Amino acid sequence: MARLSGREILWNQIYRTCFQDRVMPYAYWFNAITDRKHHEHKKVLDRSISIFSGADFVRLLGDQQFLGIWQNIRHDVDIERAAVRQGKVILDALWSMAVTGFAFCQHGIDIRKPISKQLKATYLDISSRSSKSIYQVARDMSRPYSRVYADVKRLNEMGLVKAEATARDGKRVTLLSAA
Repeated sequence: MARLSGREILWNQIYRTCFQDRVMPYAYWFNAITDRKHHEHKKVLDRSISIFSGADFVRLLGDQQFLGIWQNIRHDVDIERAAVRQGKVILDALWSMAVTGFAFCQHGIDIRKPISKQLKATYLDISSRSSKSIYQVARDMSRPYSRVYADVKRLNEMGLVKAEATARDGKRVTLLSAA
């Protein structure tokens, strides 16, 4: 017997509240929601949005899947029915909170934080004066060179800092400037 995923277990617990008229496997529901060309897409979508809680809807789809497809399928929702319109507003809010990083609900959606306090402090120190070396930044901030080097590498990957290798007094030095 195959093991059930967490989504399938949740589906088995709650799908009868929405689809009392028939047995619907989770895979069928998932396909009907995510495939806009599915013959029951709008019917299953409207029913799901009007009955399931926003958190359960997101859990059933998966956080990343919901973030990726909500903007595409939200136009297929029939807003003439009040329950569907309310569900759409709730899901719009969940999508917005997840994208902007203000997820105040217990079920947090995995988002990458844009920049930590220490990384921001390193960036501000670099941008305060042009052509600073990593050593100078580490000294000014009273931080270990290796930590500042890691921050500079990350800031460089993000496109916030330019690092140029040059030679000063016969030594190789990496000069930093804000991008």
